[in-house]
Amino acid sequence: MRFLIRGVFQQGGLCPREDECPDHRYTCRLCGFTASEEVDGCSRCGAGWKSIDVSHGPNCPKNLLDEAMNTPVGVLVRRCFRFLNAKTMGLTITFSDITEEEFQVLELIEAERAEQIKTGDENAQSFQELLLRRLSRR
Repeated sequence: MRFLIRGVFQQGGLCPREDECPDHRYTCRLCGFTASEEVDGCSRCGAGWKSIDVSHGPNCPKNLLDEAMNTPVGVLVRRCFRFLNAKTMGLTITFSDITEEEFQVLELIEAERAEQIKTGDENAQSFQELLLRRLSRR
């Protein structure tokens, strides 16, 4: 569960753009042919390079996280993040609105958030960077 929560917090850094993905795929929009190496055109139907889409492959960290978020545990984690979003939007959530399991996940999310903030603060290169990071959280 912590893996999923950390993955959500680090989602932006899990994988760079599609063309820099460690498991990128080149797919022809015309015939569906897929290759893992860069291609100038489709070797199956002869389509030009403009018909080739670059996407994240099945073993990309971003796709693996998406798959994990579709499991029952991932659905629970996603629901708890939605509770936190609802709270920031001004909705009131009480203990009668959530289960014990959801509350435990919310506690894990808050602990992980505090750890992310602490780690980010420790990695600041200067006082100015630390100050900017703290001000951006408000």
